[in-house]
Amino acid sequence: MQRRLRLRRRRLLLTLATAVLTASLLSALACQPVEKVFTYTFGSTSAASTHYSAALVLANLINSENPDIKVAVGETGATHDNLIRAQTGKLDGGFAVNWDGMAMAYNGTTIDEYVDYGKWPELRMLPGYVYNYVYVVIVDDGPGAEIDTLYDLHGQKFSAGITGSVTEFNIRRQLEALGIEPDWVSASYPEVVAMAKELEIVGFARSTTKFELDSSMLDLKSEVDIKILGWPEDQLQTALMATPGTSATWIPQNAIQGLPMPGFHTLGHTTGVFVTTDIPQDVGYRMVKAYVDRWDEFARAWPAAGNWTPLETDLALLGDITELVEMPPLHAGVVQLMIERDYHVPSRLIGPEYDGNSAEE
Repeated sequence: MQRRLRLRRRRLLLTLATAVLTASLLSALACQPVEKVFTYTFGSTSAASTHYSAALVLANLINSENPDIKVAVGETGATHDNLIRAQTGKLDGGFAVNWDGMAMAYNGTTIDEYVDYGKWPELRMLPGYVYNYVYVVIVDDGPGAEIDTLYDLHGQKFSAGITGSVTEFNIRRQLEALGIEPDWVSASYPEVVAMAKELEIVGFARSTTKFELDSSMLDLKSEVDIKILGWPEDQLQTALMATPGTSATWIPQNAIQGLPMPGFHTLGHTTGVFVTTDIPQDVGYRMVKAYVDRWDEFARAWPAAGNWTPLETDLALLGDITELVEMPPLHAGVVQLMIERDYHVPSRLIGPEYDGNSAEE
């Protein structure tokens, strides 16, 4: 009897030991890090911009869907600052205007840094996410009270936008094309708003995604009167030719919430994301799929994206602009996702690195 009890005890102890060992092994395996983590830093824009929060939301969607992908977002001077930093290896990608900054950097034209770097054949595009309207905001007090048209900006202290941003670049070229040369002021957006409050400048250019004033404009309006200048219709084509890829929009009368005023034309651009061929096709595919499939979550967090249909809107806009400007191809991962979802991708938007066989595996 005692011998049988001892045997049962040994079997019970053995069973318990096996269960504990198995549980420990499973726990250890679950805690093991993934085999390889792909870590990237993307440039965004000023933290004062709504686009900065959009970048954080997109990065979070990518990271939450992919344990082996970590995208960090850094505050920068926006489009051109991001592209120039990426050329020097300080960034892996970033947010930029699709057919101004990206096209210039890809072709090595227009800006000294792009020209010095030369053609950038490794540059690639991810889907865009929003259209931007650029407002020329004027302080309707002090020297600004005398400014009623864009031509009145000549010789006046005026900021074209965040230093290094595509808004700054475009406004400078557009006004110069009209023969207007303000006394340019280059600074961060918070600094510009502070100068406007003190009447040190007559105004500034600011991109926005809606027919409304952003929080900084509302803050400025709470202290001084402001107005927005429109582009003269007979000079729209001249301004647009100076910045290929931008487009004009008519803002109806009183359409801007919080600022009753007559209708006017404004110029604008589309924002997207760029990377390079250093990001593998599979990784790019999973990055893009993560936020395309959860676009409704992105739009809830950042409502301006609600009017954009990822992939479909991109192809529609790119189909028009590539007839006029040589654009970088879409990243191979984007091409894979588009083809997988039965979109026709023009051959000019497919880079030589795209592996159709890999996509079918």
